[in-house]
Amino acid sequence: MNGIAPDKNIGPSLDGTWKPKPALPKVITGKDTGFALVMLVIGFLFWNLIPPGSLGAGVTLFAVIICIASGGYLHISGLKQGRASLVCLAVILLSSTYFLLSDSIIIKNLNFLFLMAGFIYWICLTTGNRMEKRLAFSFLYDMINQSILIPFSNFSCCFAAFKSRVGENKRGKGIVSGAAGILIFLPVLILVVNLLIDADAAFESFIENLRFSFSADLLEYLLQMILGIPVACYLYGMIYGNRYKRYTDHLTLESAEKNVMAFRFAPDTPVYSALTALNLIYLVFFLTQAAYLFSAFTSSIPAAMTYAEYARRGFFELCTVAGINLAVIAVAHAIIKREKEEKQKLLKAETLAICFFTILLIATAMSKMAMYIESYGLTQLRVYTSWFMILLLAVFGVIAARQFKKFNGTKIVIISFVILFFVLCYGNVDGMIAKYNIDRYREGTLETLDVAALSELSDAAVPYLYELYQETDDVEFKASLRSAINGRYYDEASMLPYETTFRDFNLQTHQAEKIRAVISN
Repeated sequence: MNGIAPDKNIGPSLDGTWKPKPALPKVITGKDTGFALVMLVIGFLFWNLIPPGSLGAGVTLFAVIICIASGGYLHISGLKQGRASLVCLAVILLSSTYFLLSDSIIIKNLNFLFLMAGFIYWICLTTGNRMEKRLAFSFLYDMINQSILIPFSNFSCCFAAFKSRVGENKRGKGIVSGAAGILIFLPVLILVVNLLIDADAAFESFIENLRFSFSADLLEYLLQMILGIPVACYLYGMIYGNRYKRYTDHLTLESAEKNVMAFRFAPDTPVYSALTALNLIYLVFFLTQAAYLFSAFTSSIPAAMTYAEYARRGFFELCTVAGINLAVIAVAHAIIKREKEEKQKLLKAETLAICFFTILLIATAMSKMAMYIESYGLTQLRVYTSWFMILLLAVFGVIAARQFKKFNGTKIVIISFVILFFVLCYGNVDGMIAKYNIDRYREGTLETLDVAALSELSDAAVPYLYELYQETDDVEFKASLRSAINGRYYDEASMLPYETTFRDFNLQTHQAEKIRAVISN
């Protein structure tokens, strides 16, 4: 493969001390220069297609563009897609398609982070630079290396690609240097212009005429181009660095494991004592509070407590305990010294006991939440926390199983997370919440319908609100439903829809706008 061999950034000098080595040379070809230009366009498109506060069809389009551009560059560089990278690419496309379909703000924000992480790992898989040829715990080290170390170590390579071509003659070098100087000094220029506007009316009039001559869109595009430069440098640095294996060895599996081993400083006795004390507390807790805790399974509650007080309070307390237990297991396994086989068996026993108690707590918490939902219906918080507890249940199940037999638990956890995350994305959570509560209200099993809470859901809830709107003859109730349907996307004073573009488009909002148009006539 065309490129440079991996090298270390540091090495021993003649006197035995460790000193930094010279920076690795940059290998720049015509393909690299062309790709640098493409990345500058993609940096601009990042801000143009994904404006702050809006995650719609623009995200889907951007994901398709960057995958085609990056995949094409790596393909002509001799790097082919393997089975693992194709699976990851399919995950990316599935993740990006969600923005075209759904309107849930919370899930879209989480999915955007998921999409970025997926793209980074796809580049790692395509270039063959992951630390192990399998999905294992080293995935964490890979993500640190790929998202931080490699991109910023090669951050200047995008400029170097232009310099190698444009800067070959004095005129080209002067143009590049001049443009760079203006861009760097631009904030100062803007500040000076604003101060002069405040100081002189004639100059203010001149600038206003100049602004009128140049459309606001042009100024916005200019700002997006400027902000796109660091995005382009980051993306180019990551992809170029992986393609040439330049600074990909800042973090290796050996160095990561060596650091982990160095972190194991705690003697076994204090750790085992702490774990034993924790398990004894859980045992006493379950024995003394059994009737209180497990009444959720029989839908009975303690005296002087309402369903809301019992289920809500108990659920979040147990969620917190489950999270603490996961942290305790992680820290204990990270810091304890592993010297004797007998002591390792004791660590497994302590871990298994914590997992058992935690799984019991999670089951109890889920039973409490089922009671709460049965009495008061669904909300976003109830759905999201229940989803998180199911994920924790899978994690603790894997941890418990690994105490009996060694297997790749990290792979199972990651795959479980991806599957559960897509269930959350494509499960139409807000629509499901509205449908469930409205159906229960129709059946008479839900005493009241909190229309104000339903109005805070995304446009996924609008079709179900509209069905109820058509059915009811209650004028006051009909008005509240109409307000809920119109509320989030309409200005209350003018009742005019906010301006949107194709970047903001999603199918659920498109369908909701059709319904709003019908009820507004």
